[in-house]
Amino acid sequence: MGNYYGRSNMNNDTKTCPTCGQRIKPAGSNFTRALLGGFTGIAFGILFGIWFSVWWFGPGMHSTPMSIIHYVAWGILFGFLGAVIGILIKR
Repeated sequence: MGNYYGRSNMNNDTKTCPTCGQRIKPAGSNFTRALLGGFTGIAFGILFGIWFSVWWFGPGMHSTPMSIIHYVAWGILFGFLGAVIGILIKR
């Protein structure tokens, strides 16, 4: 006997959409989404830090201590924001 949506023998792994009947995949864990968002944010942060250092300090200044500090700082900032966004976004 089906329930209100006409589904029977349902568990958390095999949910289907009540309107279209497509299978709904379970969302990943918060840790996985935070990890993926954090690593993506770190990558974008380092790239943004390289762009910022070239814009602020001028070309050819990639290996100065201040430029490297900016790479790390932007990577940490974007990594933290990416992790927070990864947790907040539901699939």
